[in-house]
Amino acid sequence: MNETGDATSMVGDPPALDARRTFPGVPEQCREARLWARSVMRPFPDAADAVEVVVSEFFGNAVRHTASGRPGGVVDVELTGGYGAPVRLTVVDQGACADRPATAARVLAPTLSRPDGRGLFLAAALSSEWGRAPHDGTGAMATWAEFPTERSRS
Repeated sequence: MNETGDATSMVGDPPALDARRTFPGVPEQCREARLWARSVMRPFPDAADAVEVVVSEFFGNAVRHTASGRPGGVVDVELTGGYGAPVRLTVVDQGACADRPATAARVLAPTLSRPDGRGLFLAAALSSEWGRAPHDGTGAMATWAEFPTERSRS
C-alpha cells in the first residue's frame, strides 16, 4: 500500500487492492469511509456500489455498537484482493463496550415496524460471503464481506 492508501501494484501484474485506512469512530466519518472506499474501488466499478453500501453499514455498526464509538475510538477499513480474486472489505472495530452486553451479529429480515437492523441483511444480499471474527486477540472484531468482480468471475 502506498502512503495515501490507494491501490498498489505487484510487479508484472495489474494493480490489486491492498488499501487500509483508520477513521475516527464518529458517525460523521461514515461519509469519509464511503468516499475513500469509492475511490479505492475505481479499478472495479462493477463492485464499487455494493462495497460503498456495505462499508457504510459495517462502519455504522462499529460506531453504534462497539468501543470504536466511544471518545477516542477508531474504525479500521481495509480493501484487498481483486484481479482474479474477490474484493474483500474488512472493517475492524475496537470490540465490545464494557457497559453493554455483547451481542452476536445476525441478519434480521427487514420489517415495516423496525426502522433499523437492515445493515447485515444488506451486506448478505450484496456480497457473496460475509462474517465476523475476533481480529487480533485484543478484543477487536473484524467484520468482512467479499464481492466478486468481473475479473474474479472469469
